[in-house]
Amino acid sequence: MKNTEQLEERVLRSGAKRATKNIVSPALAATLDRTKLTDRSATYVLTEAARCLGQNVEELNINRSSTRRQRLKHCAAMASKIREEFRSGTPLGVHWDGKLVMDLTTKEHVDRLPIIISGIGGAQLLAVAKLGSGTGESMAAAVVSALETGGVGDQVVGMSFDTTASNTGRRNGACVLIEQKMGKDLLHFACRHHILELVVHAVFVRVLGCSSSPEHLLFKPFPNLMESIDREDFGTEIMGEEVATVLEDVNDEALRWTLQVLQEREDLRDDYRELVKLVIIFLGGAPPGGIRFLAPGAMHQARWMSKVLYSFKIWMFRGQFRLTKKEERGLQRLCLFVVRVYAKAWIEASFSVQAPRLDLELIKALGTYDKIDPEIGDVALSKLSSHLWYVSEELVGLSFFDSDVSCETKNAMVTALRREEFDGEDTAPKRVTLPKKSVRDLHLEDFVSGRTLHFFRKLHLYEAFLDLPPDSWQMDEGFQRSSQIVRNLAVVNDHAERGVALIQEFNGSLTKDEEQLQFSPFKWWRTTGRPSRTRGSAPWPTPGHSEEPGKHDTPAFERLIPQLRGDLEPGPG
Repeated sequence: MKNTEQLEERVLRSGAKRATKNIVSPALAATLDRTKLTDRSATYVLTEAARCLGQNVEELNINRSSTRRQRLKHCAAMASKIREEFRSGTPLGVHWDGKLVMDLTTKEHVDRLPIIISGIGGAQLLAVAKLGSGTGESMAAAVVSALETGGVGDQVVGMSFDTTASNTGRRNGACVLIEQKMGKDLLHFACRHHILELVVHAVFVRVLGCSSSPEHLLFKPFPNLMESIDREDFGTEIMGEEVATVLEDVNDEALRWTLQVLQEREDLRDDYRELVKLVIIFLGGAPPGGIRFLAPGAMHQARWMSKVLYSFKIWMFRGQFRLTKKEERGLQRLCLFVVRVYAKAWIEASFSVQAPRLDLELIKALGTYDKIDPEIGDVALSKLSSHLWYVSEELVGLSFFDSDVSCETKNAMVTALRREEFDGEDTAPKRVTLPKKSVRDLHLEDFVSGRTLHFFRKLHLYEAFLDLPPDSWQMDEGFQRSSQIVRNLAVVNDHAERGVALIQEFNGSLTKDEEQLQFSPFKWWRTTGRPSRTRGSAPWPTPGHSEEPGKHDTPAFERLIPQLRGDLEPGPG
């Protein structure tokens, strides 16, 4: 302790009187933030690192106050630069999602609302608003304030949100209040993952019953029991005649699709990848790398992926658990639903231009599921029917840019678009109810109308390609520019989820000042790399390794050596 105090005194004294060079560059400041080093800890580390590299620390501006000033300066500069990057005039979407976290200065929990914008330039966390309550009014006010402060309000054309009552309420929901405060109508990109969570929740409750606790009683003992079971003794090879019959018509295609996903989707999050592998095992196949069962992850009442993963594992190892006939039957029904319908819908949920077509395919799949399990088919279709945002008259316009929609269908869509004169009135409902005719007879063109032009106008898209034959659209420059905008639209709210993870990771660790906290989102988002592949966390790239192959292959500490040996920024004494 005495040596530490002497070192601090010497560092502070030398920094105050003799220091002539600053070494805290923007990259180094980001590294200090990333590793959550306080200013005092950073001072110790930098001083000893410089000394080990043969530097005269008396000439380096290393002390707690200078380190803090440099970090704040670079943070403010980064925030300003990022704001300018997003003021390019391109259409943007805004995302938000709330989280209860510890207050910066008290021991109370407060509502924090990460607010993110996204578009062609990527995504950026704008603010971490502190809310007085979790009402739609509070969230709307915070979102609009963040957009105005960031100077991007005019560019925002859509909202991405979870389909909770506080967001979607007709009178007091955040969405309608944001539109009122901004004085314009926006596109509503309801999170497709959240919608699908509602669907699987409804199915789960129907076949296994509900539970008020975060952990269903069926799942509660599983993590401990998983440690002692024989992982070689799983029961897909004796799945039974009923299961084999149900999967007979989809087995080969499902195996082909799942293996293709594992090969092509390198960005797939770890829990999604685990789901795909479990589907392969359930179908009697073996994933690349062999059959392995991961330890059960955390269970959360509001997140259903973990429950789906638990269900597969418990059913596969049912011979080693004490399950009632109802539980075993319920798990089997749930797993069959996931394999036949749900897994593909979930994995493809983030594809923006495919969203209307995929939703329509899901509607039809659920409409015919009564041949397999009428009860599940009915409850799933009923739940999805309340959340048909992407076949609305506006958002069905995404399908004009879907390369998997046939030219014949696109011709029919153009005809439907021009069947009625566009009056400019924005009265199209944000979500639709199913037509009375059979879902089997539904086609994309059935959802298109003159009001679909709102989609093009709000996004400022090129429309002249609609006069051309659909087979020539891909070669039209205007179509290509519009397609780039549309393909960068976010139809899942994963950006907001990442913002929540960052709040949990960094809240209170680097600053207790509310004003400085509002600068912090810019550097947090940029210094933690791309979104995590694991739900509930947002790790940065491994130190010393870039997101781009072949770049920065040397350890991070070695890359700091040139910075400490030369080309140091002169600073005040």
